[in-house]
Amino acid sequence: MDTERKQSAAIDTAKRERGGRRPRRNEHDIYAGERLRVARQLAGVTQQGLGQLLGISFQAVQKYENGENRLSAGRLVKAAEQLGVTLAFFAKETPRAESVALPTELSSDEIALLRAYRALKSERLRTQLLRLLQTMAEAEGGVASSRLG
Repeated sequence: MDTERKQSAAIDTAKRERGGRRPRRNEHDIYAGERLRVARQLAGVTQQGLGQLLGISFQAVQKYENGENRLSAGRLVKAAEQLGVTLAFFAKETPRAESVALPTELSSDEIALLRAYRALKSERLRTQLLRLLQTMAEAEGGVASSRLG
């Protein structure tokens, strides 16, 4: 019993020394978790599959995606490699006047559209599809930015 009391006291002391709690997650941590979900969905990988790729449980993946747990730098690098995105994909940029806000949540239709677009091997077909979508958006009164000119 005495040993257990000493261990408990040592744990209590360690908690007091570091403020008694884990570091709080911030908006950047939450954003990185949301982007992890987007990258995983775009890659067509399940939480279970990503967990296996990263050597963690699917519950851990859920906690990262929901912002309950913070992603370490090492785990973020490994996730980026496995999901085929850059580290910058996970970073929340500071607002700039010329930047366009991108949604962090994509619908299942948007994900399917993006995956189909990426599956096209022909750059010519990609360009034609993009122009078609831009024309359709403009016809409905939407704003379709053009990178193609």
